[in-house]
Amino acid sequence: MTLGEKLKAIRRDCGLSQEAIGAQGFVSTPGWIKLENSQRSPSEKLIESLVGWLVEDKYVRSSAAKGLKEELLTLKYLGSQSNFVKELAKTHARGMTRGDVLLAPSNPSDKPKRGRPKLAASR
Repeated sequence: MTLGEKLKAIRRDCGLSQEAIGAQGFVSTPGWIKLENSQRSPSEKLIESLVGWLVEDKYVRSSAAKGLKEELLTLKYLGSQSNFVKELAKTHARGMTRGDVLLAPSNPSDKPKRGRPKLAASR
């Protein structure tokens, strides 16, 4: 799941429109649409503002806020253009317990390949 997909899922699960989130003042409606379409990456401050607002308006329990923020930040950095940052985020995501966040378990095919590639046997 990408960060944009996660943001869209959160919005839909809360029963909110894109305009309703845009009206809160921390991001415009067109800006939110770009976030959902993964055309723009949110700042850490925007993620913090979003999670704070979701808790304040009782869409998210305060006990779940830290895990949600961590999940969103991890997804943000999994989408980084830097391979180094992506690998750090993957390592962090693997270490997160399932109770803390809603991230799917890591896919073994996402792990970096080591060693020389095996050649297919010729027939």
